[in-house]
Order: sequence, then structure tokens, then C-alpha cells
Amino acid sequence: MRPVAVLSLICLIAAALLAGVNQLTVDPIKEAAKQLKMDALAEIFPFEVGTVKVCEENETVYYELLDDSETLKGVGIETFTNTGYSGRINVLLAVSPEGTIYNYKVVYTKETPGLGSKLSDPEFKKQFKGKSKAPGFVWKVKKDRGDVDAITAATISSRAIIDALVRGLNLYAAKYE
Repeated sequence: MRPVAVLSLICLIAAALLAGVNQLTVDPIKEAAKQLKMDALAEIFPFEVGTVKVCEENETVYYELLDDSETLKGVGIETFTNTGYSGRINVLLAVSPEGTIYNYKVVYTKETPGLGSKLSDPEFKKQFKGKSKAPGFVWKVKKDRGDVDAITAATISSRAIIDALVRGLNLYAAKYE
């Protein structure tokens, strides 16, 4: 009976220590995640990020960037696609008040290293800057009779990023237009 009591006591102490450490790290982890989002927003907008208002609506997170007079300067949208070569791709999309793309950042992907990672190459990304859902730009890769230059050997990933960007623009239009 004594070994059971000793083992139970050890387990109880270990569980209490784990719970205590967990409580101590919850807030720092949340703060680090928040700082990573702010750094990502600063990276994709062409101006200094000041006041950010976070809005959640229908499982979508919007980051409204405001100037000193509370005027909307841009919106960051967490968007995604499940059509990547290796599944889900999460994207943080920067949209102007007029509904055009400033930039984007791939925040999660399992695409093939060396190919899917090219979705973040400035040369690939620049073809989306200033684009919107307005007629004139065909949101498909050239192989599918569209206007997007696909990444060589990564057509599926290129189609996936288009899907994520269009999804983000549609979310923007539904909320802000």
C-alpha cells in the first residue's frame, strides 16, 4: 500500500507543478503570438502600422489599421485555402480601403520545400499588388487562361494562393463594400 501512496503523491506533485508552469506561460505565449501578428502586419503594409482594431466575424479575423483620426488605412484579413498540394495554406492579406491588394504573407504551409515556399517570393507576389475583384484581371494561372504567372513545377500551389487571395478579397467585399 505504501508504494501506491508514494506514487500517487509524486503524480499529484508533478501535476500541480505542470499546472503552475502552464499558468505562468499562458500570458507570455498569447503576447508573443500577438506580437508575431503585429510584425506580420508591419511587413505587408506599405505604411507604418499604428492603431489596429481587431474584429472577428464568422470565424474570420480582420485587422483594421486606422490613422490618428480613426480613418481606415487598410485591412488585414486572415484567409486560407485547402487546395494546396499538401493541404491548407494560411495567408495574411493586406487590402487597401479601395479593395486592392497591398501585399500578402503566407503564415502556414506544408507545401514542398523549394517550390511552395516560392509563394512568398517578391517576384511572384508583385503580380497581385494593386489587383482587386474588379473586371480586367483573370484570377487563374496562365495555363488555365488566366493572368497569373504560375511558379514553375508548382502550378497547384499557385492555384491555391489564388484561391486564398480571392477568398480574402471576397471577405473584404462582404464586410466593407
